[in-house]
Formats: sequence, C-alpha cells, structure tokens
Amino acid sequence: MAKFVENAFTKAERFVAENKKEVAIGAAVTTGALLAAYAYRRAQSAVPARGPYPVGSLPSDAYDAVIVGAGPSGSVCAYYMARGGAKVAVLEKETFPRDKYCGDAVCTPAIRILEDMGVLQELVANNEAHFADAGGFVSPNGTSYIGVSKAKLGEAACCAVKRINLDIRVAKNAARAGADLKEKFEVTGATFDKASGLWTVTSATGATVRGRVLVCADGATSRLATKLGYCTEAPKGICSRAFIEGGTHNTNFDGVCFYPKWSLPGYAAIFRHPNDELNFCYYLIPCGKDGYCGDVKESDLARLHNDAIKADPFISKAIGPNAKIERMRAASLRLGGQGIKTTFDDHLLIIGDAAGHIDPYTGEGIHTAMMGGKAAAQALLAMRATGDYSKQSTKQYEAEWRRLYGHDFWMSKAFAEVVYRFPILLDAVASEMQRKGDSMMAKWAEIMTNMQPKTYFLRPHVAIPLGIAVVREFIDQKILGTKKDNYQMLPMPK
Repeated sequence: MAKFVENAFTKAERFVAENKKEVAIGAAVTTGALLAAYAYRRAQSAVPARGPYPVGSLPSDAYDAVIVGAGPSGSVCAYYMARGGAKVAVLEKETFPRDKYCGDAVCTPAIRILEDMGVLQELVANNEAHFADAGGFVSPNGTSYIGVSKAKLGEAACCAVKRINLDIRVAKNAARAGADLKEKFEVTGATFDKASGLWTVTSATGATVRGRVLVCADGATSRLATKLGYCTEAPKGICSRAFIEGGTHNTNFDGVCFYPKWSLPGYAAIFRHPNDELNFCYYLIPCGKDGYCGDVKESDLARLHNDAIKADPFISKAIGPNAKIERMRAASLRLGGQGIKTTFDDHLLIIGDAAGHIDPYTGEGIHTAMMGGKAAAQALLAMRATGDYSKQSTKQYEAEWRRLYGHDFWMSKAFAEVVYRFPILLDAVASEMQRKGDSMMAKWAEIMTNMQPKTYFLRPHVAIPLGIAVVREFIDQKILGTKKDNYQMLPMPK
C-alpha cells in the first residue's frame, strides 16, 4: 500500500513538472470560479447598508410597520419592535378578550419568549397556565406509556394556556411596550404607494392606517395575504377543540396524545389546564400531495371527535362517562408553508399561521408563531436602521425563520407520511418507553416540543436504538404474535 501511494505521488509530481503551464492555468481558472461563486453568493445575501428611508423620514401620521392581526405572532412582533424603539400599529378585527380554537399547548421556545416579555409571570400569577409533567402517548396498536419528563429535562416541555387568556395578555403587553393596539379594526384591503414608500391599510369602517412595512399576521386563512396574491390556496389541515369541566372526568395526567390508526398521521390529545379543566382536541394532518392520507377527509372531523369521546377505548376511559363537555369547535391549520408563494417582498412580511408556520407533523403553531414574530421584529428593526425595505432586506426575516424552525419542516412532512405508512414506528417508540422509562419519554418530548429538531431522529445515538426497537417490535407483532392490537377500530364512513 505504501509503495502504491509513493508511486502515485511520483507520477503526480512528474505530470506537474511536464505540464506546468497547463496546471497553472487550470488552478487559476478553478480559483477564479470559486471566488466568483463566493462573491455571487455574498452579493445575493448582502443587505444594503443604506436605503432611501432613513430614520426621521417617516411621516408623523405613519408607522414603521402596520401589523394585521394581534395573535401570538403579530403581538410578539409588535412587542419587540416597540421595545426596540420603532413606531408600530397592530390591528385586531375583534375586541379582547376573544377566543381562538386550538390545542392550547405552549411549547418550550414560546415559554422562553413569554418569560422574556414578562407575560409568563402574569399567566402564572393569575392561575392561567398549567405546566405539564406527567404525560405520554398511546400508539396505534394501543401500547401506551405515561411518565414524567420534567425531572429529566430540567424544565417542563410545555404548558397549557387558554388562547382567550394568552392572546389578550400578549397583545396588551405589546401595547404597554408602546405598540398602538387598534381593536375592532377589520382590515378589508391594503395598497402600496411606491412614491412615498408607504402602505395604506383600510378597515371595514373606512378608517386607514399608513406604514412603511405591512406585516400579514391574520391567521391560517389570511384574507389579506390571499387578496394580495401571496396565498394561493385554502388551508388543508384542521383541528377540533372542546373543554371538559374540572372534577367531571377521570383524567390523572397532564397531557397525552392518542394515535388511532384510522386517522394517522392525525391524532387526538388531552391537555390539562388550571382548575382541573381539560382541553380535548383532534388534529387531522394532511400528508402527501393531494390531501389527507388514507380514507380520512376534513368532513370526518366532527365524527372522529365525537366518536372518540364515546367509544375510543383509551380516550373514553380517560374522560369518563360523567364528563361535562362543551360543544366541539374547529379551526383551520396551514401547515409547513402550504400554499404560500413567499413570506417576504418589498415592504412586506408574512408571519405566523398566515405564513403556514405550523409544524407539519404535530400541528403545533404557537411556538413557531412567536419565534417567527420575534424574528420579524429583529429584521424590521435592522431595516429601520438602514432605511432599506426592499426584498434584499426583508429576506433577512425568511433566512432567520428557516434557521430557527423552517429547516425542519421537510422532516416533519416526511415523518407524517412514514407514520401513516408504518404505524409500527409509533408502537416501537411506546414499547421502548416501557423498557427505558422516563429517559426515552424525555427524548420524545424534546423532539415533539421543538426543543430538538425532527432531524434529531437521524442522529446515530437516536436512530440506531430506534431502528433496533422497530425490528424488535416487528418480530413481536408479525412473527411471534406476542403483541395484539389493543385498539378497537371505529367504523369509517363509506
């Protein structure tokens, strides 16, 4: 081997000696090409150092940004902009307090933002947040594990906060920071004037607000982004919600996800709120190119939700026969950027649910909305300092949200399809939890709550044990037959 290497080096030296001119030209061309490629990439990603709208050029009746929608993304964006010294208006079509239908799970990244804003302290002081500890999931064949993750993680992976409480506290906190919160301002349109570099946003009553940047944060259906041509299709995901009165149920855990095989990759979940109240929700998660996997359709949501409460062997037992349950409500979900052409343009950003910033596997969007809102505020403050609001500058926002969580959307989409096609994967994870206990439960909680990216599954120290667990589960189920399907199939619509 040593002789072979020595001969190779000798031949290479001889070739260089005999072809010095050609080698030099080749090296120069290669170096030039690399430098040109590097310069091009730098130029493409470069942000203008100076623009046409310096600080102080804003008309007195205009804002640095007009944010349409005062949900978690819009209000967080408004808060950080105001805290950074910007003049910002946030427009809300309803009057607080107002409700929003979702699972109410606030994951770790959002908890940290709420803490930085001072909102978490308010929620805790007013008994409006319940931190989860005892939790787990029931797999498609009925294998279950409920454990405690807080001791392993050092903090709660998530907490439950009603949106009627969360949204008003975040919005009012933004107002205290200096944002101009305008309630009952239903936006009907927005136009941009190139000469002044200002948007004019119009309400249903005819009132107008002007701003240097328009931020669409008006939810999954985003009428404004649709009207402006940035949103090209309706949301494909959907979820239900029904609160269960405290003291009327049998639940003794903080949060459990249930994965009936007939609704995969969708799932049901129960989250505990303060005062022993529960949130029961059902998520239908689209997968593939054309919509939902298998036989499930959006119109099945009410049936699946109500049948689970009455007949699902695990959910009905957790809820109990005497539970006082409110009427089901539903909300649309735009997952993984579905139907959005771009999240940035000249003088424009799209954030939160309006941008489809909802995890394509879990359906969770509060933490991504808040992370994206903060990223948008940071980008806007940087643009305010340079005076440039062109696409070259607004793309800073997209680069940041992709770095924070968007890079993981492809893995979430892939995981949704894999779980649908191979439910045994979730069976294997539940069985592994039974074998390894809370340490495995904590790892799963980290990934499901965005403390770790979904690509964490691909790391050798996770992928190899999980692969072994899947093989073990396959042998137990399919070859030895030692594991039976404990999940009773509910009838699907014909």
